[in-house]
Amino acid sequence: MDLTAIQRFRQANVLIVGDFMLDKYIGGDVQRISPEAPVPILKMLWESDRLGGAGNVVNNIQSLSAKARVLCCIGEDEAGGRLVSLLRDTGADVRFLQKSTELPTIKKTRIVARNQQVIRIDCDGSMAVPACFQGRVQEQLDEIFSGIDVLVISDYGKGTITYDLAQLVIGRAHAGGVPVLIDPKGNDWGKYSGATLCTPNLRELSDVCGKELAQDMEDEIRAAACELCRRYALEHVLVTRSEMGMSLVSKSGEKIDFPAQKKEVIDVSGAGDTVISVMALGMAAGSGLEDCCRLANAAADIVVSKFGTATASIDELIGHVFTAGKKIVTREEAAYLARGLHEQGKRIVFTNGCFDLIHAGHIFSLEQAKALGDVLIVGVNSDRSIRGLKGEARPIISEGDRACLLKSLRMVDYVAIFDEDTPEELIQAVQPDVLVKGRDYEGAQVAGRDVVEARGGNVALIDLKPGLSTTAIIHKIQSIGS
Repeated sequence: MDLTAIQRFRQANVLIVGDFMLDKYIGGDVQRISPEAPVPILKMLWESDRLGGAGNVVNNIQSLSAKARVLCCIGEDEAGGRLVSLLRDTGADVRFLQKSTELPTIKKTRIVARNQQVIRIDCDGSMAVPACFQGRVQEQLDEIFSGIDVLVISDYGKGTITYDLAQLVIGRAHAGGVPVLIDPKGNDWGKYSGATLCTPNLRELSDVCGKELAQDMEDEIRAAACELCRRYALEHVLVTRSEMGMSLVSKSGEKIDFPAQKKEVIDVSGAGDTVISVMALGMAAGSGLEDCCRLANAAADIVVSKFGTATASIDELIGHVFTAGKKIVTREEAAYLARGLHEQGKRIVFTNGCFDLIHAGHIFSLEQAKALGDVLIVGVNSDRSIRGLKGEARPIISEGDRACLLKSLRMVDYVAIFDEDTPEELIQAVQPDVLVKGRDYEGAQVAGRDVVEARGGNVALIDLKPGLSTTAIIHKIQSIGS
């Protein structure tokens, strides 16, 4: 997969049309049941407002360093004002957001105890947007689509996406060669006719087909999706299938499966918004559909490991895609990986060395280093670097083999080889929270100290196993041989 394609996300402009909602979270702790009724008492500790519905697509687009433009109609009320404020906070373009006194802003309140939803309270209705909304859209259509690379219609069935509005924006997108992606709702997809891609989950696919589809019904899923392509003039249908991953079906009947990556699932809320967002940005960046699906699958894997309607950053995505299943990484990969880990709140520990003839002293040091944080990244001197430091007779073990030995150790999360005499450039790339050296560095200059301390980190000096060193081992072997 091409790294530059993901980096091109930053240049993408996405128009999001749909049902925008305000998600309110009230969290706390439950320790007893109410004496008034058999219900838990929540001791409120925090509350937060977040973008919901199509707003979560905006969140995803902006988190991936692209630009989102909003087209919607919400209520002229307190929730609507808060929704606009949150959209502006993301940096989204809200020039074409309209307010009306004829409908309420959709609001969903979730009561959460210890990251577990207790109840959800919905304030909404399925009211069609006022006719004047579409009239204004038609008047401003060219301006709305100015500079847009891809159109996303996020339909939650709350009244924004009428047949006429959907066909108006789809027709304008076609005229400008702009791909159209749909997150559909309901059992009649006529209003989505002509779209490039629809992204139903398996339940939604069953609803529109009028028959129950189970996860193991591969042929039936392919046939149903293919029939929808034919019936509604769609190019592709991407079926999201929870623990089974995703299946891309084209109008020709070809089906390609993208299995879910195995990872602990915390919350699947909003994962579909992440999928359609990454698909949209991948298409805007010029990637093929299969690569877009792989990226979307990876992004979904990231967000389901977080609580609530979470997003993935571009650094998280790059780090996840290019280091998936890998423990030996390049400097560039290590940089993206580390930025993503920092965004997840992980504490990164860095240590380095030659690790030529790995011995018990190395293990002792690495175990201490790992205990200082969440993720341990180990820098390893290249063969050229070691020759410059220790002479032409070294290293005994090649850099590739040394890195391979290190990656097999349970306490080591990632290994990166550096070619310079010191690891300072690698430390600059990783920006660790803790830089680990042996106590023999007490009072000495430590390469990378200024980098770590500049971001509020620290240098930790750890104990060394006395009498153990690669040089001593080499001398002992030589003495045995002589």
